[in-house]
Amino acid sequence: MRYYETLYILNPDFEQEKTESILNDIGEHLSKFSEVIYHNEWGKKRLAYPINNHKYGTYVLLHFETENTAGLDDFESFMKLNNSVLRYQNVRLESKPEAVEEDIMDESSDLIEKETPENDKKEIVEDDTKAQEPEEKEEKDEKENEEVKPETVEEETST
Repeated sequence: MRYYETLYILNPDFEQEKTESILNDIGEHLSKFSEVIYHNEWGKKRLAYPINNHKYGTYVLLHFETENTAGLDDFESFMKLNNSVLRYQNVRLESKPEAVEEDIMDESSDLIEKETPENDKKEIVEDDTKAQEPEEKEEKDEKENEEVKPETVEEETST
């Protein structure tokens, strides 16, 4: 048996029902030539770079085993042609993968919920105010230096 892992990213605009139907379609297509070991949705995460004008994507992890490599080519074609899938990657594994515990995924999804576009805007605003503060301090320091500097007049002495 050969073991594979597929990580794919779905369009983040889909509702939960639509996402579940896509997961079922992919699982059904894959079950024609292989056995699904693990299929889990990770949730929405921020993308490293925009894909089709999306800053976020719904990540899904899939582990499966198969002996039919021709079916794997068919699966890759199916994933390429599926408009709901933004990106995917298949990787062959050396050994049988273990099912990932749900607790681990729940902890990471809590972190994902904290990272939203609203939080990004707040951080940008905070960064802008922090950037203005040093400039104001520099202006104040310059004014203080001008006030402190006494003008020195050299006296000429004639002998």
